Amino acid sequence: MEEISRRLGAAEENIKELFREVKAMAIIQAGTNKTLESLDLTLRELKEAVRGLQARPGGWWDKIVGAVITALVAGGVAALIGVVAK
Repeated sequence: MEEISRRLGAAEENIKELFREVKAMAIIQAGTNKTLESLDLTLRELKEAVRGLQARPGGWWDKIVGAVITALVAGGVAALIGVVAK
């Protein structure tokens, strides 16, 4: 009977140790989850920034084409005024 009591006591200690280890792993996992959430947010922000940069060259071309058209129209109007003024 004494052997059974000793073995039961040892099993209880093993179970307590197991629960301590599981609790420690849960705490570590919570920290890992927080880090992953932060990385996910950062990745989304970076993707958004890259999309903005990819769209930017198109915007620059629109401005350049607009400036060229404005210059051509201004030159045409100036030439027309020059012909009419003579």
